[in-house]
Amino acid sequence: MIATMAMRETPNRRMPVLLALVALAFLLSGCARYAVTDYDSGARFADYRTFALQPRDGSDSIQSLDASRIEKAVARELNKRGLEKADSGEADVLLRYAIDDEVRTEARGPTVGFGLATGGRPFGFGVAHSPVRTRDFQEGKVVVEMVDRQDSRVVWKGIAQRNLTETMSPDRRTELINRVVDEMFKNYPPGG
Repeated sequence: MIATMAMRETPNRRMPVLLALVALAFLLSGCARYAVTDYDSGARFADYRTFALQPRDGSDSIQSLDASRIEKAVARELNKRGLEKADSGEADVLLRYAIDDEVRTEARGPTVGFGLATGGRPFGFGVAHSPVRTRDFQEGKVVVEMVDRQDSRVVWKGIAQRNLTETMSPDRRTELINRVVDEMFKNYPPGG
């Protein structure tokens, strides 16, 4: 006697969960942290109530559009955290910032391909390669430093690097700068 067993097909219940996890991983990789901060652990951030933007020196007296966007974003983030804008002679902390342009080179390759084929002949194969390709990217790096006015020492520093290109619309540039500055101040005050 031959016993036959009916195979019952059951859908793999783990597949939707696996696909959801893979999608979440891709989503989170797009939200990777692009701002880093450092601070003086001895600074008393709770004592800082007012801030001012450090006056510009004579060589950099003309303010760019991006500089204006950065100043507005920094002021907004500090206001959210309870600090008020004051005159530079009276403020608890002075804020200074720099926009550094740097060129980054990305290299791709070489790539090698190998193929097998059958057809009219019993067997065929091929090998191909491509040269190393490089291209340059211009990236903007925003550095914001908070200086204790009494001690003239940096107590907090934020650095963010993102692709800010000249071809972006003003709205996209503003959105990107706001996002970068928001990320910088996400954990301000430190330990708070």
